[in-house]
Amino acid sequence: MKATSVYQIIHQLMRLHTLPCVSSSAMDDRQGRVDALHVALDGRGYKGPRPSRQLTRMTADVINAALYATDPMETCCKENDRITEYQVIALTVLQNIQNGMVMEAALDQALCEIFGDHLVNGEQIERVMHELVGMSQG
Repeated sequence: MKATSVYQIIHQLMRLHTLPCVSSSAMDDRQGRVDALHVALDGRGYKGPRPSRQLTRMTADVINAALYATDPMETCCKENDRITEYQVIALTVLQNIQNGMVMEAALDQALCEIFGDHLVNGEQIERVMHELVGMSQG
């Protein structure tokens, strides 16, 4: 059996954190998987940045809050106290992940639709992802 790298474990954690909201029992099962992956990181002595140990249900409000906190498109939403600046984008992202798209692609597609491909880059998506999963920038 091939050994899983720390990077792969963190990637799995990020995916589990950003899956769409499901039933309570499925969330409990998912939380168990998150716990096991954190144990694997602990067992390797990993001290770097990692997603939160506690899952959050992925909703439009959670996605909007992450977009607001990171303001990836530099709309000055925080400075202008425009909490719902990204709400339409968050709803699109949620619909995309509910339709089977992974979060990174859903974010990229929704931001590109509104702001244009030429203004969206991987760094912006990464900042939002880190906020969504409660991961420090290290």
